[in-house]
Amino acid sequence: MEAQSENRAVTRARGRRKQSEKKKPHPKRPYLGREKKLEVQPIAPSKNGELTIGDIARARGREVFPLHFLVECATGYALFLAHGINDIDMIKYQAEEYINRSDTPFELKAYLPFSSLGEALLQMNAISNTSVTEMLIKFIQKNFEPPFHRHVLTTADPFLGVKIVNNVGLSNHTSLLTLSVMRGLREKIDKLIGLQPGELDKAQRQLAHLYKDQKRTILDTKSPVPVSSSSFLQEQVMVVPHRFEGFFNAKGKKNILCTRNLVPGEALYGEKLIHVQNEDGTEVEYRVCDPRRSKLGAAILGGVTNIWIKPGSRVMYVGKVCGVTVSDLSDIVGLDGLVYVVGNSDDVTHMEGKRPNVVTIIENDCYYCHYRMVLGMVDAVFGEIDHPLGEIYRLPTKADNMNSKGHIIFSSGDINREFKLLQTVPLDLVEGAYFIDIGGYRMQPE
Repeated sequence: MEAQSENRAVTRARGRRKQSEKKKPHPKRPYLGREKKLEVQPIAPSKNGELTIGDIARARGREVFPLHFLVECATGYALFLAHGINDIDMIKYQAEEYINRSDTPFELKAYLPFSSLGEALLQMNAISNTSVTEMLIKFIQKNFEPPFHRHVLTTADPFLGVKIVNNVGLSNHTSLLTLSVMRGLREKIDKLIGLQPGELDKAQRQLAHLYKDQKRTILDTKSPVPVSSSSFLQEQVMVVPHRFEGFFNAKGKKNILCTRNLVPGEALYGEKLIHVQNEDGTEVEYRVCDPRRSKLGAAILGGVTNIWIKPGSRVMYVGKVCGVTVSDLSDIVGLDGLVYVVGNSDDVTHMEGKRPNVVTIIENDCYYCHYRMVLGMVDAVFGEIDHPLGEIYRLPTKADNMNSKGHIIFSSGDINREFKLLQTVPLDLVEGAYFIDIGGYRMQPE
């Protein structure tokens, strides 16, 4: 009996020894010396029923630190302090109200301009690869006081934010709210850093061309496709403006849809050209818009109510690159507008050399973060995408000041919350199963 009691005592002693051994820190993972474990509380909304970034931080037992935004543009790096963003309701999604506050919520903490176009290209290559350069690290370290973990940074690319955390030690925060605020911040970046009108546009174009040339050298693409020959329409016609700005009607034996040719004497796919002499003796050349080739033309003849693109517009073209569409868009927006083409196409490369309003960005349209330094604010997004049941043409547009992204670049949360489909039109004149979807982002209430 005594032997059994002794065995039980030995067993209990061994058990206690094993439990104490489990609590000891692993020899390869030394204890970091926290005084006490932070107590996590349930996330409760504030007194006015809102849920904010500050609420979440406090629920996790953390202090609420100021939030900074890092913005990369074609002219340099900019760092902003966002006043009051920790108190913005994340549930009601008040990003738009915050951005347009009359008291200017953004404070420019520092701006580091690039010394040359070559340096800008070097930084853009790093951005496209989600890597942190020594220049960026020094810029961040210079503008934050240690300890770095007491400063919170948000970036357009969350993965870049993680790299900065690993290299510098800053805290990082990314949410739908901060990404929406970042879009609004990028919309006003030229004014906030004090650039002259047109300075950022010029830098973006120059950097985009340099980036494109570098990409083409790497891709070793074939020679550009030569422009097709064309012939002039023989019948006498009278050209009048169409109800959609940038388009025209040539009235003769039958009405013909056309655009004013930005490059007189040249066509892309052998379309007819029309010469009209004005009363002052000057001549204007128009390109016939064949609805069997042009999906924009087919949409107009199919009864589309609005194309949201006109002279002076800035358009982002994503998806399957089509030279016909690019030439139509180039004619419509004119020299005062811009057509950003995200993708790779030989005929568009040739066209870009003669059409200064076409800017090619050789990237996958899925990865907006890679080319955000050269893409300016746009009025509309024209995207041609594949679909299992055929090819669907989508045209998301904007109705207010915002940074339009594409069908892929819009997050699902943005689409469900702020994108409104207005019209779907079948393109019966184009061979194949084509449709055009037209919608608005952040539309003002009627």
